[in-house]
Amino acid sequence: MSSIIDLREEIEKTSSDSDLQIQEPREVGKQERNTYDQGNVPVYNPAEEIPSLAVFEGKDPNEVSFDGPNDLADPKNLSSIRKWIITLVISLSALCITMISSCWSMATDHIMEYFHIGHEVSILGISLYVFGFGFGPTFLSPISEYHGRRLTYVGGLFFVVCFQLIASFCDNIGGVLFSRFMTGFSGSAFLSVSSGTISDMFDKDQIGTAMVVYSIMPFLGPSLGPLISAAINSSIYFKWTFHVMLIFSGAVLVAVILLVPETYVPVLIKRKAIRLRKETGNEMLYAPLERTPLTLFQSTILSSKRPLLLLTRDPMMASLCFYSGLIMAIVYMFFVSFPYIFSEVYGFGIIGQGLSFMGLIVGIVFLLPSAPFLQKLYQMQVKRNNGKHEPEFRLPQVMIGSVFISIGLFILAWTSFPNCFWIGPLIGSVLYGFGTVLIFTGIFTYTVDAYRLFAASGMAANSLVRSVMAGVFPLFTLQMYEKLGIHWATTLLAFCATALIPMPFIFYKYGAYLRSRSPFGWTDVN
Repeated sequence: MSSIIDLREEIEKTSSDSDLQIQEPREVGKQERNTYDQGNVPVYNPAEEIPSLAVFEGKDPNEVSFDGPNDLADPKNLSSIRKWIITLVISLSALCITMISSCWSMATDHIMEYFHIGHEVSILGISLYVFGFGFGPTFLSPISEYHGRRLTYVGGLFFVVCFQLIASFCDNIGGVLFSRFMTGFSGSAFLSVSSGTISDMFDKDQIGTAMVVYSIMPFLGPSLGPLISAAINSSIYFKWTFHVMLIFSGAVLVAVILLVPETYVPVLIKRKAIRLRKETGNEMLYAPLERTPLTLFQSTILSSKRPLLLLTRDPMMASLCFYSGLIMAIVYMFFVSFPYIFSEVYGFGIIGQGLSFMGLIVGIVFLLPSAPFLQKLYQMQVKRNNGKHEPEFRLPQVMIGSVFISIGLFILAWTSFPNCFWIGPLIGSVLYGFGTVLIFTGIFTYTVDAYRLFAASGMAANSLVRSVMAGVFPLFTLQMYEKLGIHWATTLLAFCATALIPMPFIFYKYGAYLRSRSPFGWTDVN
């Protein structure tokens, strides 16, 4: 691994009394971090927070690193089978966490009757869970960047199981709603940190397929949740909805403990440094992450500002987060609008309403056979660019997905008539589901490529925005559909999606420039 030294020491060596010149850090032979100059005004430098990200030519003989590119401790040297086992386990975990979010929707009537509450309070069971999705990564992602991915996974899932126990057995609606928020908060690591694990293991020419498999899970889960919940609530006691999810999350926790190792390189090197100090007795040996050791509290609270800085300092990140937020908000609106549409227009019962989500499931699964095509499309662009990788090469699938999104919503809006066969709205939801995963796979992979070492914080920023929007929109969905009517309410969403179609095209053309304005952006130099 390239050597790493303390940025502040380098500044002191290269500064003069009258003019401060900061040497730009870079990863030797691989990446160069882009910053922008505002004269003599100091700019925010994320490397000041994480010295392990300031990588220079000079090599300190006491600094520990991997023993070359073939070091077995490097997660990129894991066997392909081991990489895919890890990918599938964390993808299954993301599926579990997101299924829990939406299984509430088909139990709403029973929950309202059992707790004697209205519709608005009941919908909080979905909204608070999604709010937990948004705020959790802001605090959990920095833990993974200082203390490792595995700690975040195991700790998060452990608390998911604990709070699921409350939802399963508590007879107080306040306690249940609190457990919903905390379950979403604890499980949110699998919506932000997991992409970092995949980035740790796969090279750029391999990461596309793995990211496709992982990226469909946060969308397949919300679509499967109502289907399973409908089957439970139509035949047995509604609290089995929570019991089944408790059993599922417990099984996933065991799988993570047994099959998912630590993959974050700075933490692995830190462990190597500790081992070498014990073996050699040389206390001068150190890992870059040890230069500014942080407690769990410091890494959680003080470093949670980085996702917020990404949103405020990086215009491209903020725009992509808003775009993905709108798409996800519409998905969560479906948990209210689909039961309403298919009960009011077609007279479907609870099983039929649950099956109405099959269109989304089919559209999402369609992405799997298209993954090789998407990876080939990316490689063709790299070849045309003389073999140089650019993060913007991940955006063409976002362009395609934006068109599918709009078409799907218009079909859903204007085929929802009693005299039209119910397959019409389902076809619209198929197109919307396919467009959704195209967009999110492109945005997720772009984030990992463009903000390599800040991938977890970038995903946390995305999760924060999309989860807040996805949590708010269901609160007014029923009222909107009742006031505007099914057709014009859905058409309004289609117009919003259509207005945003140019966004990925603009980012594809000007993305490199926008990244150059970011203190967090990294780009290839080879």
